[in-house]
Amino acid sequence: MIHTADFFFGTPSLRRAIFDIALVAALWSVSSVGYYEIRDQLGLENGYRDAPLIYSAYYPGFTVLALLLFRHRLRDWQLPAHGVLPVLAVLAMIAVFTLGILPILPDIDLSLAPRNPPEFMFADAMYYVAKSFETLFQQALILTLVLLFHSFGWKTLQVGMLTAALFGLFHLSLIFNGATDFYVARFTIAATCFGAVVPTLLLATRNGATLSYGLHWGFYIGDNIFTHFMLSLPI
Repeated sequence: MIHTADFFFGTPSLRRAIFDIALVAALWSVSSVGYYEIRDQLGLENGYRDAPLIYSAYYPGFTVLALLLFRHRLRDWQLPAHGVLPVLAVLAMIAVFTLGILPILPDIDLSLAPRNPPEFMFADAMYYVAKSFETLFQQALILTLVLLFHSFGWKTLQVGMLTAALFGLFHLSLIFNGATDFYVARFTIAATCFGAVVPTLLLATRNGATLSYGLHWGFYIGDNIFTHFMLSLPI
């Protein structure tokens, strides 16, 4: 267990943890900045939709980099039992949404949309191909943070409380990007709830990594459907 005195005098493990947290934040930030830089350089209106293949290669590169930088954390992960069926179920969920549900959702009325609407409002199936790889990258960083906090001997519940607070605060920062209050609120609440359960999924649940990815992806599905109906004109 980490002791209070360690916060004042420091230990090698604590210093490494602080460095790793800063590195996670840096990777996440650099990947986001790079996304907009590529979009602007190519003159794209919607990066994922207009250049899905570029971003489908961009985020796996960051994922591999994260796996290499945090291999000292990941190699200690005792992966709970995993099966093929949950993976196929998540892939089927994504396919049903992108190919079957997304095309028939009501069109968004731009007069009802925010002044600077987020790109996912105009997503098509190819948008979510690239988005799936970004989600995989984020899952690698999330797993790193969970293993980092768990390495101090904290219980899963304690780790969940900490990740819930961190994920919630991180998404609360969306307000500085010009997002509407309602947009920020629902993403922050969802991130907080996800942060509370993800340590249990990754550390102590059968098929937990797949469930974590599926839950992460499932939020995008729910929010997209909600947005299309909320911002469409009644028939």
